[in-house]
Amino acid sequence: MNAPNAVEHLPHQRAAEEAIAEARKVPSMNYYLQVVQQFQMLLLRHGLGQALACLQQRASGKPGSPYSLLIRQLDRWLLTTQAVSGRSALAALASRDSRFYREASEQAWLFVRALREILERDIP
Repeated sequence: MNAPNAVEHLPHQRAAEEAIAEARKVPSMNYYLQVVQQFQMLLLRHGLGQALACLQQRASGKPGSPYSLLIRQLDRWLLTTQAVSGRSALAALASRDSRFYREASEQAWLFVRALREILERDIP
């Protein structure tokens, strides 16, 4: 099995494909790629907690926005992969230790990178 095919079968890749299928149903799909790119840069520069807080701030009051969609998708992915329950990934980060934070950051990075790769491949 070659490397590109192996990547397609990873859980974060499948989750990203499902997230994009969900995003395609939203009228603001064209802006979704930009939000994913912004989040990826925020994640690199400021860390997961600050990046999630920024998304939540931009999403507030706008349930149909691409910011709201991405924060819901990240919450779902992070809470599932980290096997925790709660309202949001940000709340889970605030109540856990640094090891949890590092693992969640890695999972967020894998998910967002997969989102961006698929979006850039599919959207001209």
